[in-house]
Amino acid sequence: MKKKSVSKGASSAIKVGITAILVLIVAVVGGLLFFERIENGYVGVRYSINGGVRDETLGQGIKFVGLDKVTQYPIRLQTIQAESLSIATSDGKKTSVNIKYDYKIDPTKTSAMYKEFGNITSEDIEEGWLKSKLQKEAREVYSKYTILEVLSGKSSEAEGNLLKNFANAVETKGFVVEDVTVGVPEIDPETQKSIDAIVLSGQENEKAKLDAETKKTQADANAYEITKQAEAEAEANKKIAESVTENLIKYEEAQARKEHGWVTVNGANAIVKDGE
Repeated sequence: MKKKSVSKGASSAIKVGITAILVLIVAVVGGLLFFERIENGYVGVRYSINGGVRDETLGQGIKFVGLDKVTQYPIRLQTIQAESLSIATSDGKKTSVNIKYDYKIDPTKTSAMYKEFGNITSEDIEEGWLKSKLQKEAREVYSKYTILEVLSGKSSEAEGNLLKNFANAVETKGFVVEDVTVGVPEIDPETQKSIDAIVLSGQENEKAKLDAETKKTQADANAYEITKQAEAEAEANKKIAESVTENLIKYEEAQARKEHGWVTVNGANAIVKDGE
């Protein structure tokens, strides 16, 4: 009798354990099916099989969604590297550039975005639609510049125009582009020689300008010294002239008579003896 009682107790415990495991499995599966974890910096758009896209978006955290499907979109800034985009400049040079841009999604337009692009991820949109738009705007912008302008003083201008055009092209779909950085275009050996020649010419022109400015500065300094000397001599002569008074002449005449006899003084230092 005791052995049967123990056997029944062990069997009950096993049944309870199996039931607990089944409940746990159902809970886990139900959690995976009915709940969605929205990542930090993202919002979720719910799509109901019966009702279509729900207008209310889901913020970060674990959310109950039932049987709805959820697609997440980034609302924090994302940095995307678009490599080797082909462009052609106004002088017929074909090249490629690496372009990096920063963007985020307007959270108020995520439902409309889902309706536009369907159940695809933001990464798919980046590799598809956004890259295509960037390619188009880059070709249009750089077709207005020569390769030398792109590589020199107008590179920042071209980059700014690309940012403006690309941002305007995608903002209606809910994408907010905040920055664009364009790498240095790849160039062929012939173009590199032209650039080297321009750089050398510019260096020679700068040296010539510097030499001319140095000579001008030296000439100005010499002219200044001559002018100052002339002004100093004129000032000295003026003071001498002002110092020759009637009393001084009489004094000099008296001193000369004392030393030479009867003389006539024509100036402060000019003594003429009578009879000469």
